[in-house]
Amino acid sequence: MVDRVEQFAREKYQGGTMMSEPSEYKYQYGRSTDLFVSREGSDHTLVVGGIGHGAQRWVQVLTRRAAQVMWFKLTVLLYPDKADMVTGMAVTAPLHMPDEETVTTHMDVFRSNEAEYTLVGWIDRTHWMVVLTELDARRLWAALDLVLYPVGWEGRDTRSSKVI
Repeated sequence: MVDRVEQFAREKYQGGTMMSEPSEYKYQYGRSTDLFVSREGSDHTLVVGGIGHGAQRWVQVLTRRAAQVMWFKLTVLLYPDKADMVTGMAVTAPLHMPDEETVTTHMDVFRSNEAEYTLVGWIDRTHWMVVLTELDARRLWAALDLVLYPVGWEGRDTRSSKVI
């Protein structure tokens, strides 16, 4: 499994687009369940986590932009007939470099086979990887959708304006 992911990363990101040679995965969480997404203290980061191989809990901090990339890629893979409409309405976050070196700044998602999805996160030149069933990928998409777009994809403000 790791060999396929590394081969994918080499083919997709060769030539220095993301990196010239991917390093080893520092964190391989395996197939994960009980996923969650929550806001970190600032509006620029989110926390994603779950329970991976061997019932080990894992947590990663992502930039808002990395979380939106993951949401976008999951949308395209899980809902291909509606992806253009949905992603076209979504407001995106500006690129914001984190203050800490332990924050995931880029994500990739691809279908490993018919019923599995692989998430790969980049923290500088370090990688982490999670494998999800289709059901868990859909649950993660829904959780990301609620945290990233709590009032809808257009980013409208729900505060009522009082007219005097």
